[in-house]
Amino acid sequence: MAGMPDVIDRAPRLILRRWSREDADDLFDMASDPSLGEDAGWRPHRTPEDSLEAIDGVLSKDGVYAIVSRANGRPVGCIELDRDPKILRKGPKDAEVGFWIGSRYRNQGFAREALETVIAAAEENGVSRIWARCYEGNEASVHVLSVCGFRFDHRSLSENDYTGEVAVCVFLRKRNGR
Repeated sequence: MAGMPDVIDRAPRLILRRWSREDADDLFDMASDPSLGEDAGWRPHRTPEDSLEAIDGVLSKDGVYAIVSRANGRPVGCIELDRDPKILRKGPKDAEVGFWIGSRYRNQGFAREALETVIAAAEENGVSRIWARCYEGNEASVHVLSVCGFRFDHRSLSENDYTGEVAVCVFLRKRNGR
């Protein structure tokens, strides 16, 4: 299967592109919010250097995108399509998606639009099943996943370096929402 493109420019209000070091201030503004870190499972950024480290590290992987608003050209969140899902029941055409939206940009449809865009690009690149995980009680993510055709599959426990052991709900979306 081919890799995902560096830029996905097909959503009406968003562009999905690789993170750059120039995004560090915007990332810090969003990622320093403790509620975002708790929902996403990582420690809030304490300094702008934390954000630069994330951009140079975990956010530089293939399939990780800044969700950028066309209106102002600034990131509003992040979405990743991991072609090596961290789940037990996976096949060669499976992937896992994860996303977060900065607090001030929530409830504007950005997560749904970004997720629909990544799903379409993934299916064009041969992915037939897309998995997603979110923490139990994260109703906003559950809602977005449901609207985008994901269905509950199972619950599991997950070890998280920041929050400890937590219950995780796992969702599955098959090609064409089946």
